[in-house]
Amino acid sequence: THAGITVGEDGATHQMLEDINLMRGLPNMTVISTSDDIQTKWAVEAISKIEGPVYLRLARIATPVIYEENQKFEIGKGIQIGNGMDATIITTGVTVSEALKEASETGYVDVANYNVRVIDIHTIKPIDKELIVKCAKETGKVITVEDHSIIGGLGTAVCEVLSEEYPIKVIRMGIPDCFGKSGKATDLMKYFRIDAQAIYDKVVRELE
Repeated sequence: THAGITVGEDGATHQMLEDINLMRGLPNMTVISTSDDIQTKWAVEAISKIEGPVYLRLARIATPVIYEENQKFEIGKGIQIGNGMDATIITTGVTVSEALKEASETGYVDVANYNVRVIDIHTIKPIDKELIVKCAKETGKVITVEDHSIIGGLGTAVCEVLSEEYPIKVIRMGIPDCFGKSGKATDLMKYFRIDAQAIYDKVVRELE
């Protein structure tokens, strides 16, 4: 628990920004980062039914409820939210709700007249290669967002998939090559440009 800059005021000594990188490098390790409490319940239940080690990443900050109790959860299978055709935002953990703040009732995520889709990659290892490639082909634009170092995390994992399967440009949003800082979680998300406004600005900039 307590991973990412959203740990907040405890600062750099308590903010784990490299854990996904470290854990996904271990052989046979399953790496999961959940986005709300309901998904966490699903993940724990699914983990109890498999053999082998699992790293479950939980954030300290409270996040909005995204999912309903009766939805399906499967380790290694991402969740597509919306069918927008202008871009794909691939994200995990606390930044899923940030990416969805522009979501509309139509099932699209509306960003300045652009329709994008959001992919919740709750399982970073094994990652859902099929879904990532499908969305890259359908939208042609991929942006990754994570509360983790830009090095070795979700963005890197997505780049590894696409470089082999469908090479296109990937825009990575995350913590740069630095330590964290002390501050309120929401302020730090804004400072490190992984909040809803930063995602909005990045999508607009890339699609203009």
